[in-house]
Amino acid sequence: MSLLITIFGGMLLTAVLYAVGRLARLSNFWAAVIAAAVPTFGYLIYAISHPVGLDVVTMHIIAYPTVAVLLGMPNSPKAKREGRMHWAPKLLIGFFLLLMVVMGNLVYIAKQGLPPAVTQLLLPNAKGKTIHTGFAGVVEHQEDAAKGIGPHLNMTNKLARLGWHVEVDGLAELHAGDPAPISVHIIDATGRPVAAVAVTLALNRPGQPSLAKQVLSGAADGYHGTLQGLAAGVWVANLQLAQGQDTIVLEHSLEVR
Repeated sequence: MSLLITIFGGMLLTAVLYAVGRLARLSNFWAAVIAAAVPTFGYLIYAISHPVGLDVVTMHIIAYPTVAVLLGMPNSPKAKREGRMHWAPKLLIGFFLLLMVVMGNLVYIAKQGLPPAVTQLLLPNAKGKTIHTGFAGVVEHQEDAAKGIGPHLNMTNKLARLGWHVEVDGLAELHAGDPAPISVHIIDATGRPVAAVAVTLALNRPGQPSLAKQVLSGAADGYHGTLQGLAAGVWVANLQLAQGQDTIVLEHSLEVR
């Protein structure tokens, strides 16, 4: 489910539930409590069964109760006794509403990138190009950062020694929540397909353990499998090829929209 739907749709649902509670003659306190509790617990149930980061979960469980509190403040008994609300609470309410909108948009952009239309408008020389603006993960810059270069070169040398050419189909156009057929073709130096290779495809968020793993079955025309629907955003695909004593691991960054 899109982050745009869960966070802003949930905030809207909170407001609607509060209004329904007040129309049902619930007290201001209980209308706000129910309005915050229903979307919060609903999202927690959703987050348990889907790969959602703790930062995203935290934003949701803060956003829903905040909306309920901001709606309940003007209707509290104290506010009604004093009549017209002072400008300071109004300014505070407006500030937090604006803050939630800004933070929600920043998390959405980090996860899924800018919408293509906005990208074409804001970025120079972006017309007609595929621009990836999602957060690609943390890049190490300390003394251990160069250690990842050695394994990459080792895998490249193994491929060259074996004379294999590897082609992967199905990872270029992935859509959030949609299963995708994946095919891996391994060709040797003579142009013939390589058989008896154990092919495993694992996907993970940058800097996180694998969340999806698929063992591909071999066939005359390559190795095939079906990747279950992934959440939108940036992923890292790790393709492992094993034959006898040789094991090759290839890594590729991809984006799910």
